[in-house]
Amino acid sequence: MNHTSKPIQNKAFSFSRQLVFMLLLSFGIVLQVNGQQKKITEKFKKETVLKIDSLLQKNYIFPEKAKLIGAHLKGAYRDGKFKKYELLDSFSTALTKEVRFINDDKHLGIKPRFIPTKEKTESNQDSYEIYLHNLTDDRKLANGFREVKIIDGNIGYLNFNFFIHETNQTIDSYLYLLEKTDAIIIDLRTNGGGSPKTVQYLCSYFLKAPLLLNTLYFRKDNYTEEFWVKEVNGKKRLDVPLFIITGAKTFSGAEEFSYNMQTQKRATLIGETTGGGANPAESFEINSLLEIFIPTGTGINPVTKTNWEGIGVIPEYKTTKDMAYDKTLELATKAAENYRTKNAAESKKLYQQLQTSIDQQTKPLNEGDLAKMDQQLFQVIKKMTESDLFNEGDIDVLSADYTKTKPYIAESILKSNAELHPKSPIAFLKYGDLLEQNGKKGDATAVLKKAVEVATEIKAPYLEGLKNRYESILK
Repeated sequence: MNHTSKPIQNKAFSFSRQLVFMLLLSFGIVLQVNGQQKKITEKFKKETVLKIDSLLQKNYIFPEKAKLIGAHLKGAYRDGKFKKYELLDSFSTALTKEVRFINDDKHLGIKPRFIPTKEKTESNQDSYEIYLHNLTDDRKLANGFREVKIIDGNIGYLNFNFFIHETNQTIDSYLYLLEKTDAIIIDLRTNGGGSPKTVQYLCSYFLKAPLLLNTLYFRKDNYTEEFWVKEVNGKKRLDVPLFIITGAKTFSGAEEFSYNMQTQKRATLIGETTGGGANPAESFEINSLLEIFIPTGTGINPVTKTNWEGIGVIPEYKTTKDMAYDKTLELATKAAENYRTKNAAESKKLYQQLQTSIDQQTKPLNEGDLAKMDQQLFQVIKKMTESDLFNEGDIDVLSADYTKTKPYIAESILKSNAELHPKSPIAFLKYGDLLEQNGKKGDATAVLKKAVEVATEIKAPYLEGLKNRYESILK
């Protein structure tokens, strides 16, 4: 988990750069600096080993392990394990292997630093070249997402590579596309992790608040940060069948998302056991050519009181990487069918409750009778709306059955609809239109005025049309 924590909030660094660093370490990829091989001296090697040891003792989340890792690394240097490495990339790979020897912390590793391609005399020119380099990386990441689609059977599919910081708007957009699906598959087979806040936000789409998801403890300042389910900008999917595809390259923040959903019994995991990296890390400069990624914190799940470090997240259905998608689709298809059947039965039950309530109503003879009828119908329509099985448009359609035969019932239904959707100008418009049609111009004028006010507040694209409608009733 390439986590951002309070102790490092004031440090300026590129999130994407750290994320790429983490992926390079976890996947065993080596970069060249500016496409060139840098030859290194024995003095450079010794100074590098000593600096790494110093950084570990000061920053690694587990002090006792830091001592063991540092001792092992210095021992490896004394034993001549680095003598054969004359190039920077092979040396950094060898260093990574040795610092992981003690506890195989996959967030811990060394790689070459990015260096501007041309020598500059002005530091601001160097900074701008680095900025352009990082900007290109950011654009290539595409907010971390690869694909979103709806598969036959009304199954939503979301595939993405990174939990990039500050991408809530992208998540909102993608989940909006999937908000009417009967099952959702989230494919994390190539997801290398990322921001804990983005993990928190995606989790919040599928879980009800208040609920503690994860706690991060940081050695620096003895600081603890809790991540709770929060409100989201879109529609929560609290009961939709959820499936997560995992792989050996599912790592860090992607593992946290999977682990959170699994421990809360909110999703079914299919695929391979994940990479096993649970300790949030930060990048530190070793020297002008190398940097090290050091875990500075650790996660504590509220259910298991531990995490997946060194173990990985183990799916309920273990398959090969190539078979994981087909198995997930098989399970999701069956779950979607069951979900539709359940919703159809619940929808019918709620509709029958509305009809029973309507059948019990007679034409109100006074204000007291009218208020009583409105309250009874409101409670039923509220229950229908809260079920997520009937939206604003559905309620509007139901009212149409009574506009001629029982107009007082239609008015009551549309009144309830407007009250339950206070940010919908259209709900007020429909109610106002019916009131005017039924000869209640004064009431209709007040409701249409409200429609204009709400449309103005939310900057509705049809505001001018509503204003014209309101002005027409004033004439």
